[in-house]
Amino acid sequence: MSIGWIVGSSLATAVLLTGIIYLFVGYRRNTKVRWPWWLIGFGVAALVSAAINYPGT
Repeated sequence: MSIGWIVGSSLATAVLLTGIIYLFVGYRRNTKVRWPWWLIGFGVAALVSAAINYPGT
């Protein structure tokens, strides 16, 4: 079992969900926010990295 993969994918999922939630909050308030897009991009990149580094691949 690789604890690094579990922690990395969990952190990536949390960052991705945070970005998506704040993106929708910004749209509901009719404000243009850019930083949630950075979180979404970071979360996707981290999930791809976790999938590549999955143990046994």
